[in-house]
Amino acid sequence: MYAIDLFCGAGGFSEGIIQSGFHILFSSDRSPHVMETYINRHEQLGLIHGQNTHFELADIRELTGEDILAKINQLSDFRDTPFGVGDIDVIFGGPPCQGFSRAGKRDPNDPRNMLFREYLRIISEIQPKYVVMENVSGFMDTRLTNFISLTNGFTYEIDTLVSDILQNELQLLGYNVLQPRLLDASDYGVPQKRKRAIFIAYRNGQEEPHYPEPITSEPHEKVTVLQAIGDLVDGVDLNNVDMEYINQSRLGRTPNIHGLPIEGGDFLHNHETSAHSLSVRERFAMFRPGESTRVLANRIINEGIDLRSYPNLLMECLFNANKDPNKNILANIAQQMGLRVNINSNLWLVNTLKLIAQINVNEQTEGRNTVETLINGKLSARLGCNSEEALLFYEQCRTRLNSSYTLENIIDAFLTGNVDEHLIKSLLTNKNSRIKLNIHSTSPTMLTLPDDFINPFEQRILTVREMARLQSFDDSFQFLGKRTTGGDLRAQEVPQYTQVGNAVPPLLAKAIASQIALALKGVTV
Repeated sequence: MYAIDLFCGAGGFSEGIIQSGFHILFSSDRSPHVMETYINRHEQLGLIHGQNTHFELADIRELTGEDILAKINQLSDFRDTPFGVGDIDVIFGGPPCQGFSRAGKRDPNDPRNMLFREYLRIISEIQPKYVVMENVSGFMDTRLTNFISLTNGFTYEIDTLVSDILQNELQLLGYNVLQPRLLDASDYGVPQKRKRAIFIAYRNGQEEPHYPEPITSEPHEKVTVLQAIGDLVDGVDLNNVDMEYINQSRLGRTPNIHGLPIEGGDFLHNHETSAHSLSVRERFAMFRPGESTRVLANRIINEGIDLRSYPNLLMECLFNANKDPNKNILANIAQQMGLRVNINSNLWLVNTLKLIAQINVNEQTEGRNTVETLINGKLSARLGCNSEEALLFYEQCRTRLNSSYTLENIIDAFLTGNVDEHLIKSLLTNKNSRIKLNIHSTSPTMLTLPDDFINPFEQRILTVREMARLQSFDDSFQFLGKRTTGGDLRAQEVPQYTQVGNAVPPLLAKAIASQIALALKGVTV
């Protein structure tokens, strides 16, 4: 059974396709970052570029069906059995979803919305026996205006559902289309609640496929966070814990070309933990299992909280609450002392305030002697002055900063829950989507930003490997490239965390692809 995998990303769907018995002849993605991971994984499995598979680094708008078939027919293992139009068993694909996602802006004019039209064009030129398309759940209720039919040039009415356009276009291409469904990955052995919109179509004359039936029907039967990643943190009690999922992850589910899975081995790739400041770890410690930032904020308002138990976070909250007036005071002190610094730089002001707060915390918690190194070193360097001037600067800050909200004001306000939005943001930041995982349930949907999730066993974010486990990747699957990125680079780079978060969970992909395999074999359910 032969497949094409478009918009393949790092290879989540590919894993499930291969687990279902398909040989992937051709795959494509436009990102060189995911290409590195994808090709490395396929080489592990014995799928060698140019020999028995081909990866094309390209935008789908640059591809044609003729080019794809030509690349396949150039593979050394398949030169004696050329593939023509109509010979490919199935095309899998998931056009980029940002334009459809409920987590995004839902922009109907986002050019990425039209990539599924290019997907349809490739289908029309290859004419596979079966077609599978997956996307975010928001795809089901997104509407487009003035979409022009690929087949007859017909222009669809204003605000036509994208799902209706897709079904109609496939029918015009000679395909029968199953009613689209939202499938939850947690119903198919994935320890994560993640819904995806799935479209399945089959060419006239082919056996009708079916959607996979859930393998779990009750919440307690689903794989929990503890059953998925409990072994990845030292000291977690795994007695009486079902180890099947963990063992499968270690031993491997995806077979190589000889039918043998690859074991993860003793060394865990992509399991580097992140270093957090004391205040960040204290903030993470405030969260209860399964609690989001919004729920935590409501609990603080309703029940109050003693911030004296979180001394580093308390001091950070104090400086955050006074940030705007503190910037003016800081600039005045620097100007009065004649320091050669850019007091008009917001970045300099913010970072200097953070350093002053850090010195203040160390003084409060560890004593005066412990702050001399910071004053003589980091603060002196930041101010461009000698140690005596740095000490004078710090003493001025201690006396004059944090005048709008005092330490006592902050403590009393949070003890009683008498806090406004400004104080809540000063404590918890603007990160509203953060959540601490609950070990006794499935995880929420894994996204691309690592600081969205707090490890349930330690006060830190998840590692790439922990996220990959929750996505149902084998431990032997290595994610290459940078671990994470930020700022403007997010629009260009696809680091490891993003590769994991964007992927279709392999076990969900396997459940779908297995149904296509059954239909190809003439097995009816």
